[in-house]
Amino acid sequence: MRVFRRTLISLGILSCLFQGLDAQISNSLYFMYGVPQSNRINPALQPKCGFYLGFPLLAPLRMEVASSSLAYKDIIYPHPSEDSLILFLHPLADKEAFLARLQPVNFLASDLGTSLASFGFRTAAGFFSVDLTMRVDGSFYYPRDLFRFIFSGPDEGEVFEFDGLGIDFSVINEFAMGWSASITENLQVGARGKIMFGIADISTRESEMTLSSSRDSWLIRSNMILNASMPFARVNYDGEGLIEDVQIDEDLENADPFSIPGYLFNFRNLGVGADLGINYRPIEPLQLSLSAVDLGFISWNDGVHRAEYDTEYEHTPFELDPFEFSEEYSFGEFLDSAISRIGDSLFNSLHFTENDSYTRRLNARFYAGASVYLTPNINFGLLSRTAFLNRKVTQQFTASANFTTGRFINLTLSYSYMNNYLKNMGGGLAFNVGPLNLYLISDNALNLVFWPHESRSVNLWFGMNLVFGYRQFKYPGTRDRPMIY
Repeated sequence: MRVFRRTLISLGILSCLFQGLDAQISNSLYFMYGVPQSNRINPALQPKCGFYLGFPLLAPLRMEVASSSLAYKDIIYPHPSEDSLILFLHPLADKEAFLARLQPVNFLASDLGTSLASFGFRTAAGFFSVDLTMRVDGSFYYPRDLFRFIFSGPDEGEVFEFDGLGIDFSVINEFAMGWSASITENLQVGARGKIMFGIADISTRESEMTLSSSRDSWLIRSNMILNASMPFARVNYDGEGLIEDVQIDEDLENADPFSIPGYLFNFRNLGVGADLGINYRPIEPLQLSLSAVDLGFISWNDGVHRAEYDTEYEHTPFELDPFEFSEEYSFGEFLDSAISRIGDSLFNSLHFTENDSYTRRLNARFYAGASVYLTPNINFGLLSRTAFLNRKVTQQFTASANFTTGRFINLTLSYSYMNNYLKNMGGGLAFNVGPLNLYLISDNALNLVFWPHESRSVNLWFGMNLVFGYRQFKYPGTRDRPMIY
């Protein structure tokens, strides 16, 4: 029982530490040409300046939290007869309505990113950009049947499918160099190469699990593999091969400044990636664009551990005789013994190994956009975003209205379908005060004002740059168009 408890605690700590989406870039940024970092979403975009320098940690600072299926109102809602709130697990909660909102596999996700350095400059060969970004990306996947099991229990003849249960999380430093050039007056192309240094990772490689119940027994079939890279910690195993404890490296715990660079730029956890983009203007008022972001992978080799759970276990319910309990043998002791036997039987099939390297692909995203210019200062855009997560493909659509007063202000209002929810209202504002460029962008922050109980996600981008060398530019066949930042 002690081993069972220790293992549960260790796995629980790891899950809590590592729970975190693909690196969400605000869709509203796509048509905000007044932001130098708009080339993060399409490397073909060129800032119309000679040079920009981002403020460290603020060029940009981004965050997002998201749920694929559930909102606040689905988890906490008013008591049907009293002036109070209840959780979805309450006996009076509508369990069927809760289950109806879930997909076969759902996710909770969060994303955090900050630029340690960001700058770009123009040459005769095109526009070049350099970025150093710390990214924290994570997703937790859970099947609908997990809650069906919690609500109803293992009734006779029921089969519960827990396939897809898992977690993906990574912390990486990304060094990127980008280039964009005009091939013709109507065609721009761009590319960005990336080198990634893995700091930490945990990912589910296989996730198959079913529970079949009958009158006499439960049958559990499972094939699950979890990989982790934790260069900053030492994992100790007991004699049975189970996790005993996790110890943080002494240098890191003591914040030794000489050891920090080795953790932040770990050449043993090395990855490569690429972004590609193209802009094409077939006719004067129409611009079409395509981009692919995060094509690549990371090879994890440092501090690697693997947990495998491959079992077919049949549990026969214990017979309970109330007359056998006494002061010497209480019901609590019986329950503790029963749980211990079940736990030991299940965990006998859990195997840990170390030093096995693994490779994990990046969560690639593909964008297709179109914008129509009513005037040089007003355009309307449509954007499709397809993201390939480890266990799901997600689709988003954004419509935006984009305005500029020239160099001083760039404004975007957007409406998006994302995370299976229609009412995502957002916007962005970028403005210049002398050489200082400031911007604030979100795809759905207005939801918190109009529909706070329905919101399934919120993202935010904030950035500051110093921008120099503005210049007028022309679209083919048009008069000079004012600068939009």
